[in-house]
Amino acid sequence: MRPFTPYTFGTMSLGRNPADVAQDLIVARRAIEAGVWFHSSPTYNNGFTFMVLRQAFDENRARVPRMVIKVRDASVPLMRFEVEDSCRRLGLDTIDVAQLVSMDPRPGNLVDQLRGGGGPLVDELASLRSRGLIRQAVLFLTPENSDAAVEATTSGLIEGVILYWNACQRDCSDTAWATIREKGIAALALRTLGGGPSDKPSSAKSEDLTELIKVAGCHNATEFNLRLAASEPAIQTTIGGTASLAHLEDYLKAATDAAPLSAEILQRVEQLQVRKE
Repeated sequence: MRPFTPYTFGTMSLGRNPADVAQDLIVARRAIEAGVWFHSSPTYNNGFTFMVLRQAFDENRARVPRMVIKVRDASVPLMRFEVEDSCRRLGLDTIDVAQLVSMDPRPGNLVDQLRGGGGPLVDELASLRSRGLIRQAVLFLTPENSDAAVEATTSGLIEGVILYWNACQRDCSDTAWATIREKGIAALALRTLGGGPSDKPSSAKSEDLTELIKVAGCHNATEFNLRLAASEPAIQTTIGGTASLAHLEDYLKAATDAAPLSAEILQRVEQLQVRKE
């Protein structure tokens, strides 16, 4: 895959108050200045996230960051529209990495077509790539689709996978994760949880995570999760979202020369990730 920065700026918190985006623009400008990749979606905050990004990008088109953008793929018209509309709204010539969200769980979906050797969605993906609107693509993993999606990475149209992955969460099957590691499939980590667990299953593990952070000698969860990503060869970048300038600075600092965690800590993390609640 294209080389990523260790930390990718998640933009999902930008544009929550479209009447006043001054602070959001300050955060976006700082992330642009830092030279990190961006991750976004045309649907974040009813589209107002893209509004903030377009304003920031138009200030200096020469500094527009490389981007991972969510692309919904339930039908040919939807996938084509998402790609073309994202490029138009952000003023981009191409999407560096399209996150294909695998939104249709029914048989015959994009993953099935990729595995089966073809179909209208595969043809459209190939067309979008040949048109230069998508440079590379990753498939979004869930525990239910991960085995099939990992198999689909051999299609020639998919460069890797993207999944929720952090100290408390790994949203794919044990078999899929083993294959990712064995075959060196590029993986992008969502939901870095720089501020700690945010969903119910992860929150149930908060005490264990707090202990691990302390044992590892990390100052906070942000540092711990960036070091965790640096410890896993499959992870190309870890995506953490924020609208706080101070929190963004924490991410940027933690991503600079992040030292891998010890083997003992990593073993305990793996137990935490797969533990059934």
